[in-house]
Amino acid sequence: MKRWTLMLTLVLAVTGVLVAAAPAHAAERQRCFPETGYCVSGAILRYWERNGGLPVFGYPISELRIETVENWTGPVQWFERDRLEDHGSIGVLAGRLGAQVLDWQGRSWQSLPRPTSIPKGCLFFPETGHTLCGRFLDYWRRNGGLMRFGYPISEPMTETLANGDELWTGTVQYFERRRMEYHPELAGTRYEVLLGLLGRDVYTALSDRCAPPAPFLGPTTRAYPNILGCPAPFPKLAFPAASQRFERGAMYWIANPPTMPWQSGNIWVVFYDNARGSLVWQMYPDYWREGEPASGGMTPPPGLFEPIRGFGKLWRENPAIRETLGWAVEPERADTAVEQYFRGGAFVIYRMNSDRIYIMKPDNTVEDIQRIR
Repeated sequence: MKRWTLMLTLVLAVTGVLVAAAPAHAAERQRCFPETGYCVSGAILRYWERNGGLPVFGYPISELRIETVENWTGPVQWFERDRLEDHGSIGVLAGRLGAQVLDWQGRSWQSLPRPTSIPKGCLFFPETGHTLCGRFLDYWRRNGGLMRFGYPISEPMTETLANGDELWTGTVQYFERRRMEYHPELAGTRYEVLLGLLGRDVYTALSDRCAPPAPFLGPTTRAYPNILGCPAPFPKLAFPAASQRFERGAMYWIANPPTMPWQSGNIWVVFYDNARGSLVWQMYPDYWREGEPASGGMTPPPGLFEPIRGFGKLWRENPAIRETLGWAVEPERADTAVEQYFRGGAFVIYRMNSDRIYIMKPDNTVEDIQRIR
């Protein structure tokens, strides 16, 4: 009897230890990523793993937090390529980042060109008026279709994007929730169609974080940290531009997106201000349109030129600019530009033909420098 009592006492003691050591709730599994310093767990981790993981969503770039998105409030976590929203009984949904990025770039998807016919083998979506074909259609079908990507909100189109420190120009198509990019140089691999880093871009814009510097601007960004501060997202990449030198300064034009027909671009006027002992800048909208008179019919002195088109309209209609700059000393020249705004208030413009950079400082002074490599 004593032996039995002793054994029972030992069993109860051990059982009590085990019960005391067990947590009230089993610890929820999580995965942490030292690349960004964030962890993923719960319903969002399960969704992330089931639906493609790192190649599809990228690394987490925020903690799980409560946000309000389009009149819904709930748990949200941001990833490089997506925003995942935990809607409880409905499940995890991806954010509508494709439409949001187009809106922020001044390219409302409702204004984008629509097809006049439906190519053979393509799907047509009357909800948005767009088609889905070829490699993009294959990828869309294999990787979640409508639930994952939403409807197409553009046709395939050529676009220039940042690829690290380089520019990449290729075919892209926008969807409600994503942007697909076709990379023929990677044909036959799982990376032939890639998804854009829209989560990173939108999260950066909303949180005032530093975006990556645009291609060609990295060394300059690092050389002028006190003037520039953080790069802002959505730079202009390889946009059409033009330049013209004048007797006492220069004009530089950079195009706007084609969905802004009321203003084809901005004209930067640069000249030396004796009072400040520095180059200075002024910026004006370009309201000249094809079909308007290109020239005012003025007769310049020998060896000089009357500016034409947008430069000419601004020069003729603004006497102060005309007096400041004088006549043009060369014809207008076509160029290509990269332009990025910085949160410190400056614009940095890389003029690709001349390999030079304008730093348009917030105090309206200008640094005109050779590109730093």
